[in-house]
Amino acid sequence: MFTKASLFVRTLLCALLLQACSPALPQTTKPEPTASAPVGPTLVPSVEATVAPTQTATSQPTVGPTATVWPPTFVPWSLQDIRQLDSFVVTINEKNTVNGDLTELTNTIGYIKEPYSAYNENKYYSGLDRTYAIDGWTYSVTGSGDWYISAGPNDDLFSKADIPAGNTEKLAEAQFAGQEDYQGVPAYHFVLEPVTSTDGNTSTQLEGELYLAQDGNYVLYSHWKETSSQGNFTQVYEVTESLASINQLTEIEIPADMTEMVTAAKLPAETGLPMPTGSAFYGMIRYKHGIGVDLYQFTAPSISIDEFLDFYRNLPPTAGWEVTHVGHVSLHQDDCEVTRECVMISKGSTQVILYYNGGSIRAEFDWPHLYSPL
Repeated sequence: MFTKASLFVRTLLCALLLQACSPALPQTTKPEPTASAPVGPTLVPSVEATVAPTQTATSQPTVGPTATVWPPTFVPWSLQDIRQLDSFVVTINEKNTVNGDLTELTNTIGYIKEPYSAYNENKYYSGLDRTYAIDGWTYSVTGSGDWYISAGPNDDLFSKADIPAGNTEKLAEAQFAGQEDYQGVPAYHFVLEPVTSTDGNTSTQLEGELYLAQDGNYVLYSHWKETSSQGNFTQVYEVTESLASINQLTEIEIPADMTEMVTAAKLPAETGLPMPTGSAFYGMIRYKHGIGVDLYQFTAPSISIDEFLDFYRNLPPTAGWEVTHVGHVSLHQDDCEVTRECVMISKGSTQVILYYNGGSIRAEFDWPHLYSPL
């Protein structure tokens, strides 16, 4: 017989054996955290923080300014106006060689943004045309010595510089060649390797290069050459444009031999030439080999031709000027002789013919007294 004590011991041993031999059941309770638990979460963000900056850095060029596209591409329509610079001098040289005979033209243009002043010296095979824009007036003298004076800055000064394209239109297919300085300015260099095309019996080759400022995207230098041949005919045409003295000019002065033009522009005001109220001087022409008459142009008030003539018919002697004739004028180069009445007015030895066409007034300073009443 088993005693109660021995029975209890046997029961306890069986229970322990059953527990040891039974398969492990899934855990349903959350295990207690251990010292190694935080290692997983902290490793992941530390790896991501390292990778992200490395990927960003390698996606950009490692030398020079950041570019939207790398390598840079030449986009002609995106070029900037060089007149945004404080000052510059730009030179445009054109050469046209036909069967060995060279014709050359060089324009040198200077510019200061504030206060505005500019010049253009146009040198060609037989002479030199010069234009200076200073103090709100533009003074031009041709190679033959003719004068042209006009109010305003005269944007035609920059026509040869082809702003903003900088004479790069033929270089649209130029490819990026590297980053270089052009006259100390960081630039992108583009090159158009020689490209040959044939149309019938005409062969043409085009090549060139350009430099663009990295900061500002304006043309620093451009050059292209186009060679055409057909039988015994050969033509080489090339254009070079180069920018210099960037933000370095401090003053543009009219040449000494052109200062007389400044004085001439002030003449009507200094002589006190009487004009209808609202008239304003805006231009003057002097032909060196003309008839010796200076032509001054004035804007005119909104009055009829009869009102213009009546103004002078009723004008008393003013500032030394006296009206000597209202009517037709003999030998007049325009239509005062036949179709229109004009005004003759004099001050001492100075004689002026006033011609009004309903839009503007022309005052002809007749220094040699060519004209007379008709």
